[in-house]
Amino acid sequence: MRVLRIPQSVLAQWIPGRWRPAESEVRRAGMCALAVLLALSLSIPIYAEGNEAPVEAVVSEVVDSGTSPNGAEPGAAARFEKTSEGVQWKPLLSQSMLFLGVQHGFRFATEEGTREGMRGPFLNGWYQSLSALHGWSDGDPFYVNYVGHPLQGAVAGYLFQANDPKYRAIEFGNNRDYWKSRLRAAAFSFAYSTQFEIGPLSEASLGKIQSTYPQQGFVDHVATPMIGTMWMVGEDILDRYVIRRIEGRTENPWLRMMARGWLNPGRSFSNMMQLRAPWVRDSRPGVWSYKASEEHARRGREKAGGSAGVPELRGEAGPAWKTIAPFEFTIATRYSVHPRGGSGLDCIGGAATAVWNVGPVHSWVADVGGCKLFTFDPSLSGDILNYRVGSRWSRRGGRVVPYGQVMVGGKRATVESIPDDYLDEVRAIDRLPKNRRPSRWDYIDRQQANGFALSVGGGLEMPIKPALSLRLASVDYTHAWLATPGNASYPDSFMVSMGLALRVGTW
Repeated sequence: MRVLRIPQSVLAQWIPGRWRPAESEVRRAGMCALAVLLALSLSIPIYAEGNEAPVEAVVSEVVDSGTSPNGAEPGAAARFEKTSEGVQWKPLLSQSMLFLGVQHGFRFATEEGTREGMRGPFLNGWYQSLSALHGWSDGDPFYVNYVGHPLQGAVAGYLFQANDPKYRAIEFGNNRDYWKSRLRAAAFSFAYSTQFEIGPLSEASLGKIQSTYPQQGFVDHVATPMIGTMWMVGEDILDRYVIRRIEGRTENPWLRMMARGWLNPGRSFSNMMQLRAPWVRDSRPGVWSYKASEEHARRGREKAGGSAGVPELRGEAGPAWKTIAPFEFTIATRYSVHPRGGSGLDCIGGAATAVWNVGPVHSWVADVGGCKLFTFDPSLSGDILNYRVGSRWSRRGGRVVPYGQVMVGGKRATVESIPDDYLDEVRAIDRLPKNRRPSRWDYIDRQQANGFALSVGGGLEMPIKPALSLRLASVDYTHAWLATPGNASYPDSFMVSMGLALRVGTW
């Protein structure tokens, strides 16, 4: 194994005892104060928008009057009112800046590496961060990549929905309006996430996070908007079928507050970024004025008349499993096992799958997924990227749809390791400020392999709505012809995934 060794004359200046950083408490307090000022300065524009009457008060007036403009149930006028008004960009951008300020303020207050990264030229550091991006993993733990960042995506999506008058008060249902609203929110969530990762006011520019190992991966660029959209759908389902059921059983405002706030964390945080109470809903009155009898009446209308009880949105074509969607898009978590891996046999990550159904049996499939190698060796890290296309054959005759598939494409494995002779020196280097560390490539051996791959597998899908399907399980065996030997050789893998699919064309 060839190792790029750092000269001893260069390494000596970073060995403990030769140089020790000393950050005073005054400097630390100053950086925290700067973080607070940054959050406040970014949020100033939102206070100019605070002269609008609270939504709960407006809806409560409709309840008291007992009328609605389109004959729907009392209290739902705002929900079903048609409007040609476009997106309210000014308050949306103000609220997004408040959210961005809170995120960056937390980063500066809690991450010493981010504060250290503010030193040095701004544009040059930003460029270094962008040029260092590669691979899938970014070094964060699972709950950060696949829980924290999707929650961020959901908050951004709810901010967009709150400022999109046409779809502001839509609830979960099998109708065109609901899925249009989620696609529009997903587009904004993607834009917000991209700015937060690599934009002018991002982790790449404010702190130069991606310029240092192991923060260079693209996992957050995908997980934040994609899984965040699925997070929104999950919260919408909970709001309609769980929270509303609770509100129909009790008029205790405190129980309602807890149900709305705790079971919909993304929507609750979005409400706070709009300077509203976390439990506010645009689709129905507030926790103090909403009557249980009114909720029972709404549920009765929906059960009798279809989705949301509105004539133009009623009716499903039939059982979900009998509906064939022209296009399906799935976001899934993926676990891979590599029985002949160089080091680190397990790999945890995610994937996105697009399916074009050309008939009741045959489909075309495209799949892209990545994962981080799971290893207890502190001197080794790596990631694997799979990209494939192929054919799928399904048997549609019941509530569960089995399928088999064959795909071809490529597989790329990247492994970075630290020689045993340099472990002590590297630990010393990692304790130094970012601007005083030597280039990682001076003491890291990096191996990468990219080759043709063949996959065979199958799975089970369970449509739960004409527009929504659950991937119960998918198992694939992949063999790749990787020319590079050594740690980057992961020729065989068994991949298991579960996820949620959006069935486009059934709305």
